[in-house]
Amino acid sequence: MISKKKIDQFEKIISYNFKNKQLLISALIHPSYTAENKKKIIKEINDFERLEFLGDRVLGLAISSIIYKKFNHNNEGDLSKKLSYLVQKNFLHKISINLKMDRFLKFSSKKNEKMNISILADSIESLIGALYLDGGFKNAKKFIESTWGPYFNIEDKNMQDSKTKLQELSQQKLKKLPDYNLIKKEGPSHSPTFTISLKVLNLKKIISSGSTIREAEKNAASIALKLINEI
Repeated sequence: MISKKKIDQFEKIISYNFKNKQLLISALIHPSYTAENKKKIIKEINDFERLEFLGDRVLGLAISSIIYKKFNHNNEGDLSKKLSYLVQKNFLHKISINLKMDRFLKFSSKKNEKMNISILADSIESLIGALYLDGGFKNAKKFIESTWGPYFNIEDKNMQDSKTKLQELSQQKLKKLPDYNLIKKEGPSHSPTFTISLKVLNLKKIISSGSTIREAEKNAASIALKLINEI
């Protein structure tokens, strides 16, 4: 299923050797792959979501601990902003790409790009859950500190949500808020796609989609900011 060679390669990337290889294998098999290959896979190894649940809590505690010590002059609001940025889904997806998770993770080939981003982000939390169970909080935190290291000192302005940044820019230039409107919602109820329009400043109307209205609006705001060379 996942060869010893691939396990060895991945352990080199994350600089950690699992004592219990099954934990790592479980962290690298997404339920979508299990469902697609249910006749070939035993149930016991499908612990991905349980590891993800655990890893989410370990990640939050580790990041909170690191930034609390590292930024001892920051107030609670500043620390919360840093924490939110460093654990958000898009950031976790970036980490997964840095670690080449897409080369090792087993997941359904039928998923679309939007779902793939979410799955790869979730895989980081699943990996952290497995690290915690295999080596304790110390080793999980060591991995997080090393992997997130280049991003802890990111400037506050670059952590700002794209919608917030665009709103401030629009108010500053025209004293007006960006105008978002829902155009349509399509797809199944468990995985809908929302399409919105955005009118802001003097730009042509921007159309964007996302798995939630908020995500669609953030995507549209990011496009607007790129068009006006603000990011």
